[in-house]
Amino acid sequence: MPDMRYFIGFLVTVGLLIVLILLLFTGGHGNNKKPRPHVKLLPDYSSTDVTVRLSIDGKINADQNHNAVRITVGQSNVTYEHIQGYEGTVVDEQTFANNQNAYNNFLFALMRAGYTNGNNDSNLVGAEKGRCALYRRYVFETIDGNGQDITRYWATDCGKPRTYNGNLYQTIQLFQLQVPNYPNITQGIQF
Repeated sequence: MPDMRYFIGFLVTVGLLIVLILLLFTGGHGNNKKPRPHVKLLPDYSSTDVTVRLSIDGKINADQNHNAVRITVGQSNVTYEHIQGYEGTVVDEQTFANNQNAYNNFLFALMRAGYTNGNNDSNLVGAEKGRCALYRRYVFETIDGNGQDITRYWATDCGKPRTYNGNLYQTIQLFQLQVPNYPNITQGIQF
């Protein structure tokens, strides 16, 4: 009988040690989940100096023939730029008035199109250069008031790899719709 008491005491001690170890690793809360930090929703930026930008980069060709388009949308204006060559020479720039309510609606539409869904794999960050050489590359940026990227994702007409996981063509169209007469303005540009 005394051997059985030692055995039961041993089991109780082991059980208490396991419970103690679990409490130490879980912080006494029963799970390892940490509270999520507050993440801003895209429309929360509509009253700030944060802008969103789409850059469409054409096929890899001669510097004289290379074209790109950049659309930057903020709460007070929308800027369209036609860029020639790899040095970034702006050959046409047009600015259109915008307002906070229009910007807020645009940001909601982008959010619903998955604008903030992206892959932050360090091997793919900025790796769009040279990809899909005969077609287009798209870069989607959210930029703070100091010109620093909050988010930056890219995709191509060739599919994967890419870091942008939103609805690619819906997002592109939403940006193009922010520029009045976009089809006429870009009519002569060959990508």
